[in-house]
Amino acid sequence: LDEGETPVPGKTYPEAISVANTGSIDTFVRVIINRYWTDASGEKTEATTGLSPDLIKLNLANEGKWIYDKASDYPDYSPERMVLYYSEALSPEMKTEPLSDTLQIDPSILNDVVIKETKSDDGTWTRTYAYKYDGYSFHLEAEVNAVQTHNAVDAIKSAWGVDVTLSEDGTAITGINH
Repeated sequence: LDEGETPVPGKTYPEAISVANTGSIDTFVRVIINRYWTDASGEKTEATTGLSPDLIKLNLANEGKWIYDKASDYPDYSPERMVLYYSEALSPEMKTEPLSDTLQIDPSILNDVVIKETKSDDGTWTRTYAYKYDGYSFHLEAEVNAVQTHNAVDAIKSAWGVDVTLSEDGTAITGINH
C-alpha cells in the first residue's frame, strides 16, 4: 500500500514482513502483530463499530520457518493480536524469511452499507452510499523482540513467558508450550 493510497476492500497488496539481526550475537526472535481500527480521532473502535480486526487479513507465509502461536492469547483471546516465533536462531546480519506475503481488507466489509435515494426538485434521483467503515482507518503494527541463544530456554521463559523446546543442537525452536 503506497503512502496516501486508499485501500480497496478485496484487493490484495504485497506485505512482506521480515526481521534482520543487526546486533552482534545470535538471537531468537518473535513478532507480535497488532491489527485494529481507529476512528477519525485515532480512537480504537471495535466496541463501537463492530469492525473486527479479523477483517484485516494478513496472509502468513513460510509456515515451516515461522511458528504461529495461536494459544498465546488465551485465556483472553483477542483477534487483534498475533504472536509468531522464527524457528531458527538468527546470526548477526542474517534476515528471516518473510512471515507474511500479502495484506487484504476483507471484501465482506462492503456488505454493511446504507443506500439512500433522494429526489431533487427537478425530478432527478440521487443515490448515496454510506459504508459502516467510512471515516475509519485500519492499523497493522509489528513489534519485534529478540532473546540471546545462550541459555535460550531459560532466557525465553524469562523474557517471553513461554516454555520452548529446542533442537538437539540448540539452533532451532521445535515447540512452544504454555
